Amino acid sequence: MNELYPNIYKGFILSSIVAFILGFFSQNELSFSSYIAGYCVLTLSILMILISLLYKGTQQNQTLYNILIMCGPFILMVSVIVFILVLMGTYKDIIIKEHISKSYHSFSNIFIILLLIQIYIVYTNISTKNFESTGNLSKLTSSIITLIGVLTLICSVIIFTILKYFTTDGFTTY
Repeated sequence: MNELYPNIYKGFILSSIVAFILGFFSQNELSFSSYIAGYCVLTLSILMILISLLYKGTQQNQTLYNILIMCGPFILMVSVIVFILVLMGTYKDIIIKEHISKSYHSFSNIFIILLLIQIYIVYTNISTKNFESTGNLSKLTSSIITLIGVLTLICSVIIFTILKYFTTDGFTTY
């Protein structure tokens, strides 16, 4: 692949981090929009990493099992992010209007922090010469990314439960 390709997905990862930080310190529609932008750009970068891994795996004549083991943590990351994007699109109005439980923001922030930790681990490992030449992560790194991915999955299911069953009417006292 082209030498420019890794720089593109690394740039996308860094721009998604900036979008998450902007969303973390803003409110309402601006926060919502920056999270959507961050999730979309991060999904794009992870898909680019997956394409790179699949390309290198086929060039090295690896078995399908090895390719799936190599791509598993990234597939989990993309799946969870797409699930959160669907949730945010479905419940956009009640999120922006703040007709949700206060615990939504807590779990949303926990989700973002776990995702940022996961992004940090991915970014530091895809920046190594070993990954750029072979396309392989160490088993420990892959396991850590998968573990944090499972935690983000659990957090996203809790967010789904909050959005589906614990919405409020938005009554306030005057």
